[in-house]
Amino acid sequence: MTPPSPPASDVPTIHATQEPGPSTGSRPAGPASGSLPEPDWTDEAPPGGWQVLRRRVDRLSGGSLLAALHPARWGLLVLALIVSGLWLVELANRGAAHDTLPMLSQASVRMLPDAERPQGDAPHLVTLPHDWTQPPRAATPLQYTLQLDLPRPPAAGQDPLLGLYIERVCAAYEIRVNGWRLAARGDLKAPRPHDCLDPVLIALPPSMLRAGSNPIDIVVAAQVRAQVAVSAHAGHLSPIRVAPMRDLEGLQRRLHTLNTSATQALAVLVGVAGMAALVLAALNRLPYLGYFGAACLGWALLCALLTGARLPLSVVAHEWLAGALMPPVAVAAILSLMRCSGLQIRWIELSVALQSVVVPLSLLIAAPDRISTITQPWVVILSLEVLATLAVFMHHAWRRSPADFRIVGVALGVALLAAAAEHLLVPEDTLLTGVRAVSLGVGVMFAGMVLRMHQQLQASVRRAEEGRLAAERRVEEITVDMERNYSHMAEMRVEQVTAKERKRIAADLHDDLGAKLLTIVHTSESERIATLAREALEEMRLSVRGLTGRAVQLGDAIGDWRSEVMMRLSQGGVELNWNTPDELLMSERAMSARAYVQTTRILREAVSNVLKHSGATHCEISMRMDINDFELTISDNGRGIPMELDGKLDRGHGMSTMKGRAKQLQGQCLVESGPGYGTTIRLTLPL
Repeated sequence: MTPPSPPASDVPTIHATQEPGPSTGSRPAGPASGSLPEPDWTDEAPPGGWQVLRRRVDRLSGGSLLAALHPARWGLLVLALIVSGLWLVELANRGAAHDTLPMLSQASVRMLPDAERPQGDAPHLVTLPHDWTQPPRAATPLQYTLQLDLPRPPAAGQDPLLGLYIERVCAAYEIRVNGWRLAARGDLKAPRPHDCLDPVLIALPPSMLRAGSNPIDIVVAAQVRAQVAVSAHAGHLSPIRVAPMRDLEGLQRRLHTLNTSATQALAVLVGVAGMAALVLAALNRLPYLGYFGAACLGWALLCALLTGARLPLSVVAHEWLAGALMPPVAVAAILSLMRCSGLQIRWIELSVALQSVVVPLSLLIAAPDRISTITQPWVVILSLEVLATLAVFMHHAWRRSPADFRIVGVALGVALLAAAAEHLLVPEDTLLTGVRAVSLGVGVMFAGMVLRMHQQLQASVRRAEEGRLAAERRVEEITVDMERNYSHMAEMRVEQVTAKERKRIAADLHDDLGAKLLTIVHTSESERIATLAREALEEMRLSVRGLTGRAVQLGDAIGDWRSEVMMRLSQGGVELNWNTPDELLMSERAMSARAYVQTTRILREAVSNVLKHSGATHCEISMRMDINDFELTISDNGRGIPMELDGKLDRGHGMSTMKGRAKQLQGQCLVESGPGYGTTIRLTLPL
């Protein structure tokens, strides 16, 4: 709540020692602010315009617009609206109280005597605020004289304590009331641009005041505008207010917070962000973060100089350092934006880096009386360069990196909102306009960069976890494959050993048993014994062929089978009809040794049945082959299998042996027979 104003009789009136002239130095009233035009979302908009706008907003916000307005976030939104409303109401009340306080805006000013002018200059009337743009002599203090009229002297303990409030006085000053020295700051002979941002509030003791006219003398010593890098460090005296202390304390505290405390706090925040950015740049090898950190540290140091950092330097060196710091900060910001955009244009980088040398040299030449003349154009040039680079960055980020576009866009929005609030909502005339907005935008940008790096780190951790799980699965698959390969290799080793042993056994049979059987064939006097020995020799050769494991060409196998079957059937008086296609005889397909041996034995058993049991006079053997199977058919015109043996084929005539051999080869052997219809045996084997 704002305390009530004192009665009209108790409010002091203040006037100048001369009649006020035309107010040429007063500030013109600003134009009334108009409202911005509302966006046209009427029915005349093209169909789907709202959907297009919503998609664009979603793309800028990085997610769904409805998700941003999720009910879980309504509480924070309502809280923000309440706080903003209370802040605006408080600012409005403070502005109203600020406007009701009496203010002195006319004063007579004269130059104090010095060695060149022992008598000084004659006083003349000025309108406050008074800026030191072109005083008669820069090194000579100025004395401002004002008159305070009181209807009656204030009574101690009864009337409220009055205070003298100066919104801005730069730099050194001395205040006297009725000839009494009331307050002083700095050295009038060697003023320094310190504390130029802090408002002055001094209590007026009732013992110093009297009824009627009370002269107030304020002696100010400072530098002119041309001698300082920023206008806030030049000599200045604001209008003076005399009112109860309780009404002025809030103004003084609020303006000190805005001009000094907030600026310094944001500068510290930017400096901490700069150091953190340099650490992150060193750890992650990101050049743009290094340039960003350098820009932040330079900006923090520049803000410290602007707010009156007390360095052991002369005034000229202090102002030269403030002007010389601007190009490196701008160059670091430009290089950071360019590297983040993926742009590396050597001549542009060299050009902007050269400014860090040219500007300090030009300031060195212009010092001490023309520092502002050099600083102002360079500030405009550097600002335009940074804005142009920022526009290029936003253009690239819009197309290639929406996340970077959102981060910088939010930072710019926060900076613009802060600048607008500072200009429109704060009733006091704040200094260093835009500095706090830039610091706040830089802090928001760094927070966004850290948040994005955190998100990228989480994504990297998630990808690493997924990679770890995939590697574990791959290891399991490789382990299974290795176990399978090991088993296969063990089986192959067993097969190799088995094949080697088979070859050894086959060699032994061929060399030992074969030789003995061949001897019996040629030396036996009994024809029966010789025949049996010859049959045993053929059987042994077939077994040896199977043991060796060498594949047999299908044409060679058919030739062997036809020769043997024709000889046996002709000896038994059975006519043979051999039906084999020419393409089968010329085929390059091969049959495994095992399949050849088993097929030969099945064919021999079938021929033996024809000769011994069927009583057939005619036998037909046919063969055919498709893509995967080989089929052998043996048919005779014998008496067939008797009815009493039906269902017992597997126990007679070697049928069970033939079916067993076919089953071993993953094939099948079918027997079709009937009394008086002969017998047909179909053998099907996979190749």
